[in-house]
Amino acid sequence: MSGRGKVKAGIAAAFIAFAAWCLSAPPATAHPHVWIDMRTELIFDDQGRIEAVGIVWTFDEFYSAFAMEGASRMEKGYDEEWLAGLAEINLQNLAEWDYFTELTFGGETAALGTALDGKSAWDDETGRLSLSFRVPVETPQLPTAASAAKLRVYDPSYYISIDYEKADPVRLTGKVPEGCDAKSETPNVENVWIGLPETAFTDPDSRLGANFATIVTVTCPPGS
Repeated sequence: MSGRGKVKAGIAAAFIAFAAWCLSAPPATAHPHVWIDMRTELIFDDQGRIEAVGIVWTFDEFYSAFAMEGASRMEKGYDEEWLAGLAEINLQNLAEWDYFTELTFGGETAALGTALDGKSAWDDETGRLSLSFRVPVETPQLPTAASAAKLRVYDPSYYISIDYEKADPVRLTGKVPEGCDAKSETPNVENVWIGLPETAFTDPDSRLGANFATIVTVTCPPGS
């Protein structure tokens, strides 16, 4: 087995077992066990359409330690081959759930492609692991007032809590039409729990985590 193959084999079993539990946790007992701080960017193409969503996740210290168990420790940080293998395994296993990414235009869900540019990085100062990647939009669209883009990134089971960082959480990049604007709305967690119907906890398809997800709305002026 090649060195890369050994790296992948070493991390695959642990991650797959962990991911399977996260993604199949029953809503009735689901509550966050992993916390992620996130930044996103809506990437515009040369025609002023949203063509991709860029995402950076920074995992909590506990999960970061779990994910790096067995990795080769270097003088500073961890083995780059291990980190590359970890990013690859992460994205392979998240593909079935569209990388926890939901993008709509005018209320219609946009089809997403296979994630690109996956990269895991370790921060020695904070002791935290991060994962960055880019999710392409199969049919790029212009987010007008009549067809606003709405982005939510969440774990349906709510086993993983994904919250935006306070500093520079959302960016518009690429050839952004003049006058485009991004606004975010974060639900009050306590109010969400109070208002949830019983089916949110008993129906395995309830997508519990969606209720807690921040919604980023992007609009551009007509004629942009």
